[in-house]
Amino acid sequence: MLFVSFFFCISLCIYSLRFKLTPLNFSFSLFTAAAAIYALGYAFERMSVNLESMLFWSKFQYIGIPFIPGLLIIFTLCYTGYGEKVTCIRSLLFFIVPFISFVARWTNQYHQLFYKNPAVFNSHFGPMLSFEAGIFYFINVIYLLYALSYCTVLFIKYFFKTAFVYRMQTLLIMVALILQWFTLLIYLGGIAPKYFDINPYMFTISAILYASAIYWFSLFNIVPVARDVVFDEMNDAILVVNPDLQLIDFNKRCSTLFKSINDKAIGKSLEQLFVFHPEIIDGINNFSIAGLEIILETDTSKVFLKLSLKQIKIINKSHVCTIITFYDITEQRMLMQRLEKLAAIDSLTGVFNRRQFEIQAEIEMRRSIRMNTPLSVLMFDIDHFKNVNDTWGHQCGDQVLKEFAATIAANIRDVDHLGRFGGEEFILIMPESNRKVAATISERLRQAIEKMILNLDGNITGITVSIGVAGRWNDENISIDSLIKYADKALYAAKQNGRNRVEID
Repeated sequence: MLFVSFFFCISLCIYSLRFKLTPLNFSFSLFTAAAAIYALGYAFERMSVNLESMLFWSKFQYIGIPFIPGLLIIFTLCYTGYGEKVTCIRSLLFFIVPFISFVARWTNQYHQLFYKNPAVFNSHFGPMLSFEAGIFYFINVIYLLYALSYCTVLFIKYFFKTAFVYRMQTLLIMVALILQWFTLLIYLGGIAPKYFDINPYMFTISAILYASAIYWFSLFNIVPVARDVVFDEMNDAILVVNPDLQLIDFNKRCSTLFKSINDKAIGKSLEQLFVFHPEIIDGINNFSIAGLEIILETDTSKVFLKLSLKQIKIINKSHVCTIITFYDITEQRMLMQRLEKLAAIDSLTGVFNRRQFEIQAEIEMRRSIRMNTPLSVLMFDIDHFKNVNDTWGHQCGDQVLKEFAATIAANIRDVDHLGRFGGEEFILIMPESNRKVAATISERLRQAIEKMILNLDGNITGITVSIGVAGRWNDENISIDSLIKYADKALYAAKQNGRNRVEID
């Protein structure tokens, strides 16, 4: 049995080194190597029939025994996400007691502070090494009890907070630790046969549990990393659900975005949690969530999210869980909106450029025909604008255009669309405005422009504007291009009749 335990432990040691060398698998390989030395040494001790041979193999065991607690602590810290605590200095501290125990055992014949009065004890199980425990023996045992207790607590805490995909392998390791813990208590409590060390025998069962974690649950391929640093601090929101679409894990970003996602949400179905986002549920059910985008609106901002879905298959390639990731694409969307705005807006005046105005005008014309509502178009031309450029220069001309556009924009409705048609010409489309309303608004705008006071390089002056008005005021079907032509014709009439006036087609 002890040779079986040795074989399992040394096999795990060699196998774990096949993976990329990390503090996790390196500490595990040393831990299993120490356990293998323990099992092998005790096997030969049990086969010995004289005291000299027993003492030699007892010493041999202590090449591994004292270092098991320190290696176990390092392995546990790395596994449970506290790998940053495993510094060189701290690692040395973990091995102060083991090194003292090692030296004390190998020099015991000079001070008798580890074992006292060793002798051969003939029992029902054959000859055994009997001894009286010294001070350093108790120090070694206390440190081992501390290590087992500390690591067990860390694994239990980690089990309840870790993602679902890690829980089975965590449970296996935790069970192996608890078995070793109770085995040690049975040995120390005198429940086991006198002087019969059952701990190395238990390494066989523990090794099987470790092997299961490595082979079936990919201990070193799916390693729980520093969850608080990586998982919780990700900018993207992540949900983990079981095959029944019940929530089993989430990160901080997810609870920030969705008020329904919190610790109390664990175990609830996504239908309950995303009642205001049925498109998410439909996408998951149809496995068509990839590329799906949603917008979350808050009191102060909008968040644009792109979703992806990944099924995790581990055990016999069966579906274990599904990871849903909400990628935050707000910056990309805002950039796209800015680019679209730049493509739609006249850079000088801040109103629609001609292309964008024609798009908006076509939309409003179709709505007018569909809803049978009136629609008006106003065409503006700044009177004698060429004189401004010739007298004060093009920079002053640009100032006039900007202030003109700002004045018009300040005196129209939000539903109206103002655009720069070209040069000093501007155009305005007014939905749901009949002939009378168009006449009133155009005259009010003319007066607002006439009252403008411009400071052009220290010269106080003003401008006037000619306005042509046309509209779909009856039930006729007319194109927006035709309506613009009629407004342009009316504008020409306003300029021919003296400027600074409104003409209606």
